[in-house]
Amino acid sequence: MERTGEFAVANKLSEGLEKVKGIWTSVKTFFVEVSAEIKKVTWPTFKEVRDTTIVVIIAVFIFGIFLYMVDLALGQLLGYLFKVAA
Repeated sequence: MERTGEFAVANKLSEGLEKVKGIWTSVKTFFVEVSAEIKKVTWPTFKEVRDTTIVVIIAVFIFGIFLYMVDLALGQLLGYLFKVAA
């Protein structure tokens, strides 16, 4: 009976080690594939990043001004409607 218990423990231990080895292999494979994909990336130049950043900032200001104007117009319209309804 003791022999069977030792074999069961040894079997569980080897299963656990195999599971850890499998996880380690998966993690290693993941990082190797990430490294390969990063080498394929075409990184933007400083000028491209600067130019697109400027475009985004300008667009944010334009949309901000537009939404401010719409808010003012709707506020005036609602104020007028509440005065008429009262």
